[in-house]
Amino acid sequence: MILFFVRDLDENRAFLEEDEFRHCIKVLRKKEMDLINVTDGRGRFATAKIIHIAKSRAELQINEIEQKAAKENTLYLAIAPPKSKSRWEFILEKSVECGVDVILPFQSMHSERVKINVDRAKKIIRSAALQSKRIVHPSIANLCSLDALIDFAKNNDIESFIAHYQEDNTSLGNIAFNSKNQMLLIGPEGDFNPLELEKAMQAGFLPVKLSRNRLRTETAAMVAVTLIESLYMT
Repeated sequence: MILFFVRDLDENRAFLEEDEFRHCIKVLRKKEMDLINVTDGRGRFATAKIIHIAKSRAELQINEIEQKAAKENTLYLAIAPPKSKSRWEFILEKSVECGVDVILPFQSMHSERVKINVDRAKKIIRSAALQSKRIVHPSIANLCSLDALIDFAKNNDIESFIAHYQEDNTSLGNIAFNSKNQMLLIGPEGDFNPLELEKAMQAGFLPVKLSRNRLRTETAAMVAVTLIESLYMT
């Protein structure tokens, strides 16, 4: 099944625009009267008929709408974006495919990237969500501070973990969760500053190890998200 994104999905009609229009009409060569599957990224899924193709958008007739149930858990990935643009975009794409729900980029003392293009990030997230057939699309916040993340976790009943390798740290795969909401805190390429580690742990973040090996930022993110998602699938 190929899934397309529409901004407004009502009971009668919707429109394919921009990248979705080009993919459907220009690349896949869909024609008027063809049936396609669409979502608004907020849990609504529909089958639709292409009834008119214009120069830059296609009008759809909505045949049937379903409201899909939300996931049992909410998984937050709080991560310091790496300096490399390609590695950052890899994190966005693959974490969505692996099951993350909210991406919270933050700036650490050792961060090498001090700004992000949120609009481009949203496009990458949407594309990855459609590719993996997710009806509820993940979201991304603006770059924030570690203090803001800590306050957010404390105020929203989120069970929080900080990825930091020490031999005696608990393995993330062995955690028995006490909440439906988990946050994974992944540090920058230069790791957390000791003061940041102390601050997070004093706020209730549990230090966990992800592997026997030292991992790159993007690898740590994929391993952590996959471990948590796998625990909900058992």
